[in-house]
Amino acid sequence: MEHADRARAHLEKRDAYVKELRELTDSGSLTEAERDMEGKLLERIAEADESVKRHLEAASREEASARAMADSPLAVMGTTRRLDREPKSSVLSPGELMARSLENARAITTPGTGKAFSPEQMARNFVDLLAPQSVVMESGVQRVETNAETYAFPVIRSDFSAGFIGELDDLPTGGFGADPLKVTPRKIAAADLIANELISDGGPAFLNPMAKSLMRSVALGFDREALIGDGTGKGFVGIANTPGIQTHAVTGGLADLDPFVSAFGLLESANAKATAIIMSPGTWAGLMALRESSGSLKPLLSESAGSPTAGVQRSILGVPVWLSSFMSDSDILVYESDQVFAIWRKEAGFEISNQAGFLKDGTAVRAIARAAVAVPNAAAVCKITVSA
Repeated sequence: MEHADRARAHLEKRDAYVKELRELTDSGSLTEAERDMEGKLLERIAEADESVKRHLEAASREEASARAMADSPLAVMGTTRRLDREPKSSVLSPGELMARSLENARAITTPGTGKAFSPEQMARNFVDLLAPQSVVMESGVQRVETNAETYAFPVIRSDFSAGFIGELDDLPTGGFGADPLKVTPRKIAAADLIANELISDGGPAFLNPMAKSLMRSVALGFDREALIGDGTGKGFVGIANTPGIQTHAVTGGLADLDPFVSAFGLLESANAKATAIIMSPGTWAGLMALRESSGSLKPLLSESAGSPTAGVQRSILGVPVWLSSFMSDSDILVYESDQVFAIWRKEAGFEISNQAGFLKDGTAVRAIARAAVAVPNAAAVCKITVSA
């Protein structure tokens, strides 16, 4: 592990150079001599980075060779002595050193941040963390992760033809038809330049809320397109504008729950089942204002044994209801969530860099995702349109 030890030594030098550079630049405006020193420190940091990289690559090759030796027949039989091996706990692996070098180079890991905003930690679970922020994802739609630029769904246009036949008769053929539905995930992003003072002083107490805010922004951008996107510009077609979905028109406003019964029936006629309802907060408030009968104080949405003071579950006839400010008061979506697909490119995640804001003493942060929504079976969605 000689190369790993040398890499660690260069990394410690680099940390010292970085500390010295921060102390120099924190003093405010620099004199000409201090600017010269700043340039020399930057050169030393770059040289240390190159040395760390070189020794890590050599250490990686050493480790690969050692593993090959360990797996050899002689080693397995016990005829190869390896007395020079150090205990694993006493040294850092090349991978761990490389990760630390990468984090330091990007100014991610410091004693103040505690790795609260590390891409290695966040990127793996980015979509999982995003889901609770998204109404569409929370409604139970199926999630598809892909590395492909375009994802294709097989859409069945017509079923097989079946019939009763006699023994040794020819089997009925024909009738089946299918076409691919191609979906291209679109980029959704949020970014900003954050003052280094906030990051260093705030620590995890600031970084974690900032990460959640980034996720919320991306989730809201996804929700808007997933619900009402029309495919223009750089977005994608949302559920409400998918060609072929079923519709149900209501005139005179929502006076009862009959429109939902009709929508459920339309889905059932297409061999689908209503499992999710998405509407605007204003529409839900209007439904909660409906009374069980004229002159009654009991809300129509209360359970049969409930009272006017009891809480109202956010569901209609047993089907969960989700609210989104992107839905207009005139449109309500009812669908079988298993028939709606959210396609996510796998490289979604956070990234952070201090290079863009070096001259402003800032750190750039960004969250990027690529996603789209597809409804291969459009008949599994019904849009209720309410007019006065």
